[in-house]
Amino acid sequence: MSGENNSATCINCRSTLVGHICHECGQKRLEQRWSTPDLMRQFFQQLTDVERGFLFTVKELLVHPGDLVRDYWNGKTIPFYNPFRYVLIWTAINLIINFWLGIDDIISEQMQPPSLETEFGADHLEAADQHFDNWLNALVLVQLPVFALLTKWLFPKGKNNYAENLILISFLMGEQAVISSFVQFVFYFIPVLFPIFIPFTFLWGWAYNTYVFKRVFGEKTWITALKALLIGLIGIVVFWGLVTLAQEVALALSQ
Repeated sequence: MSGENNSATCINCRSTLVGHICHECGQKRLEQRWSTPDLMRQFFQQLTDVERGFLFTVKELLVHPGDLVRDYWNGKTIPFYNPFRYVLIWTAINLIINFWLGIDDIISEQMQPPSLETEFGADHLEAADQHFDNWLNALVLVQLPVFALLTKWLFPKGKNNYAENLILISFLMGEQAVISSFVQFVFYFIPVLFPIFIPFTFLWGWAYNTYVFKRVFGEKTWITALKALLIGLIGIVVFWGLVTLAQEVALALSQ
């Protein structure tokens, strides 16, 4: 890599530069020689795309979720991370933490009837769990279109189309995965709390949904809370229906 580049011409397409990024090809102007900190920063940016608002999006969805969603709807996308990549990345991170800490295994032991091991055998159940774990990420994401449709129906005054509600739900579920990632550590280090893990998860999820919907749609708090509760309850029915189906298929494949 050569030394400092003082040319006003794009080094890639030779267009005249106006600023530090070429308006023709997007090439950035290198102001100085490459350095190790530059490489490390670029490496991290490629992993998380921080320069496009990854960490900023995390913060804004906690502090100003209504402003973020409305800005994105109105076309102001540069400061924020793409909602679909956001939910994909954080759902994956959340599930990795879940498996790493063994949260899923602990909950399964508490909820799984002892008769299942007698009926199918420990080996078959372990194989079924492996199949199920491979599908869990997809099961979580299947809820996205369902929640978006419910939000469109229950908040019609916003006059938002399905795509806009899908953006909202993607941001919302992505941020829920962020919060869940930290909540799991609390329960891991305080295992006596595990009996309330599922109801606690539902309650904080309901509270966060109410908070976001209130900021986005501006309806009365109690009305928003009821609608958020209905969405959450229907979401549970859909999710556990899919989980039950996936478990049945996993058990069948394991035999």
